[in-house]
Amino acid sequence: MNIKQTYTLHNKFEIEVKDAATGELKQKAYAYNVITDIYFRMRLTGSYGGVNNSINYIGVGTGDGEPSITDTALFTAKAFYSATLVETVYAYPTSYMTRRIKIPADEQNDSVFTEVGLACEFAQGYGYAKAIVTHAMIQDAEGNKIAIKKTDVDVVYITATFYCTFTPAGFGDNGIYPRPEENKLIQWLFGLGSIDYTVAMGRNPLEYSSDLTTNFLVNKSNKASGKGSFEDLSYEFPVLTILDTEFNDHVVKNIGIPGVGAFQFPDPSAFPDYEVNHLVLGEGDGETTEFNLKCPIIKRGSMRVFVADEELIEGRDFECDYESNCTDSRENYYTVNMNCQMDKVEFGDFKSQPPYTSGSYHDPLYWGVYPMQTGIYPRNCVVSSEHPIWIDLGEAKDCNRVRMDIPKISNTYVDNLVIEHSSDNESWQSIEYTRNEEAYSSSVTFYSFEFPFVTDRYWRVYIPDYNWTISMLSSGYGNRVTSKPAALFFIGKTVPGLKLMKAPQKGETVEVSYKLDMPYKTSNNLMRLTCTVLLQRG
Repeated sequence: MNIKQTYTLHNKFEIEVKDAATGELKQKAYAYNVITDIYFRMRLTGSYGGVNNSINYIGVGTGDGEPSITDTALFTAKAFYSATLVETVYAYPTSYMTRRIKIPADEQNDSVFTEVGLACEFAQGYGYAKAIVTHAMIQDAEGNKIAIKKTDVDVVYITATFYCTFTPAGFGDNGIYPRPEENKLIQWLFGLGSIDYTVAMGRNPLEYSSDLTTNFLVNKSNKASGKGSFEDLSYEFPVLTILDTEFNDHVVKNIGIPGVGAFQFPDPSAFPDYEVNHLVLGEGDGETTEFNLKCPIIKRGSMRVFVADEELIEGRDFECDYESNCTDSRENYYTVNMNCQMDKVEFGDFKSQPPYTSGSYHDPLYWGVYPMQTGIYPRNCVVSSEHPIWIDLGEAKDCNRVRMDIPKISNTYVDNLVIEHSSDNESWQSIEYTRNEEAYSSSVTFYSFEFPFVTDRYWRVYIPDYNWTISMLSSGYGNRVTSKPAALFFIGKTVPGLKLMKAPQKGETVEVSYKLDMPYKTSNNLMRLTCTVLLQRG
């Protein structure tokens, strides 16, 4: 995937001459700039700006001529002043940064100002020098060149506003973009921030790509710098590759650069339907009617099934669960978008515990690396009969599985664990289940509790007569480490996905063809992403 985005830049000045004693406005003038090549060389090739890569000086001069993009200095420079950052306004399509200088009554007297420019400071020899990044001649309101004579009774204020216009585009029909104030490219163009080389993938629908800084499944940074081209006024991000060994068996619902933009799937303009043809699921034995589809994100209505090369008819010969979670991916459980702050969640006595402001603590439900908010998570909570884990799924949903990735519980207690469901949140019915355990480490176990399908809205889990302490600490508890999604409790379903009305005879091959409308990362593929930024003068 290669994305192109265009940012348009321009700049203007407002000059006010005021009486030093009374503050009365005596004269007002304007200047509309040319952005010089130096600005683009500074941004794209690293030239100039050796001190801080910022455009934080305003220069005044007394020369005459026509400003050009090749100018490196004012025609006749008089002085450069460090400019105060007045405000930065981020908005789409146009953001702007405003800087201002004040020339006091006792400076630059008898000078006749005719030109102005924004400038950067760069190292030169054993000291520093200034180079202009914009250049403009002072004008009146009608656009005529004028001169401003500075006297000892005048104070001159010069305000420079640097504009960046960007219409969110480049990431497909369903592309999402950062909040304007979190757009790393605009910050970089203003000299107020750096470029983000991180690519993130997520499985939750998002409104802004900048939400991927916290709401992500996995992320990966490229330590290499991008490549700028002054000739093309372009900047190419380094290519970042997610390898065949990385982040496999994950649904990719969005991928992108958080501070730049992201694809959000399904999006046929960015990811056309990917066809899987005649994938062999297995052979019949005369009894088995359910087969694992091996993929949990099949495009609805695209399934075709073949038994012994004969195509079956959906609804008559087979049923397909297009959201089967047949791979038992944690990210496909119902609770992964939920968090313990919601009204429809009670996670033990979580909400009554005081938050810890130090350390890294995570939400036990939310399938993301970081907490939904900071400073609200307690160090631990206690689950009991009085304060169970209680979940409102919002509507009745098919469930046949509860998972917990937690510190190992003594069999004395886990043997008594209760799973209950309800349709009205008043009358509860317990479930008989089969418990499976997978040791993650000497102290951490992945528990799964399987039971026949139950369709209901309300669920609760607890261990009678046991105060079960669950830690919110980010490290040391199974998958709850900072480099992986942080969740430990899941409710949902896992089914093979394909159910045949008639069992295939022994030796008959079962094959399927289907389409994917969003990526599913496996060891059979790589994912590559890069972005090209195009700059232009306004």
